[in-house]
Parts: sequence; C-alpha cells; structure tokens
Amino acid sequence: MANPGMWTKPDPAMVDRFHAALPDQPAAVRRKMFGYPACFVNGHYFAGLHEDRVVIRLPGGIRDRFPELAEALPFSPRGTGKGLKDWYEIPSSIVEADDSLADLLAATFKEVVQLPSKEPKTRKAPTRTAVR
Repeated sequence: MANPGMWTKPDPAMVDRFHAALPDQPAAVRRKMFGYPACFVNGHYFAGLHEDRVVIRLPGGIRDRFPELAEALPFSPRGTGKGLKDWYEIPSSIVEADDSLADLLAATFKEVVQLPSKEPKTRKAPTRTAVR
C-alpha cells in the first residue's frame, strides 16, 4: 500500500453503501477519520472507510463475540502489515451484502455504545508572541 499521502478516495457507491448500513441512532455521530467517512459513538471510533475497505474498531474482547469476523484482517492503514490495536477490516463477503453489513454494524454498535464515554479532548488556544 502507498504512504498516507497517496491514499485513494473510496468509490462513491462504497460511500453510499457504508452510510446506508450505519445504524439510525442518535448516538451514532458521522464525521471523518483519516479523511474518510466514519462513525463514532460516545467518542469512540465505531466504523469507517479507508480507501476501498470498511473498517471497525472493536475494543477489548468485543471482536470475539462475532464469529463472522474470524477472517477479519487487522487494519493497517500504512500497509506495514502491523495492524492497529482493535481495528479490523470487515471481510468483503460482509461488505458486499447490504443486509449483512447493516446487521454487523448494528450489532457492534450495541456493544460499543455500552463502553464508558470518552471525554472530548480540548485544544489549547494558540499562544501569541509579540512582534517586535
């Protein structure tokens, strides 16, 4: 895989499929991650796109509760082969079946929404230096 500056945009049909599969829940907040469409719940990354892949983050042992993810590869955005902790690529067999993708995202949402909320990070105001 190319370096992050070379990432490609997902196919618009994939973006539509991803958005259609997201749970219709008030706690599901859509925004961007890595510059791609993503969804967060209680401040936790929940699901998103990266290039042509749907990726999810399942903290702790949540992944073990989903046998359909047994073949899920670790998500490695830099292509190093070393995946990010608790991040997985959803197998294409699930992504290509609209009902399967929606069912999986709904089920994982129910698990992740139970995690304690993450406090939003506050940004420090930039310091101003006097110009002389």
